[in-house]
Amino acid sequence: MLKALELPKVEYITTPEGKPKSVVVSIKDWNRISETLKIVSNKELMKSIKRAKQQLRTGSKLLTLNEVLENL
Repeated sequence: MLKALELPKVEYITTPEGKPKSVVVSIKDWNRISETLKIVSNKELMKSIKRAKQQLRTGSKLLTLNEVLENL
């Protein structure tokens, strides 16, 4: 089940000209953002996730954890 998307609370630090210069986020939000970036930048992991989503859409038989471990 999907959980609701929780957007980080962001504070912009601006220059004297009023242009955004930097962003401050909580460490909790930074850890979430960092983990997401690691996942989406891993091409093999993203391929695996897309393949799994396709299998779920097409009703493919999925293996249990025990079945996977037995085949190792």
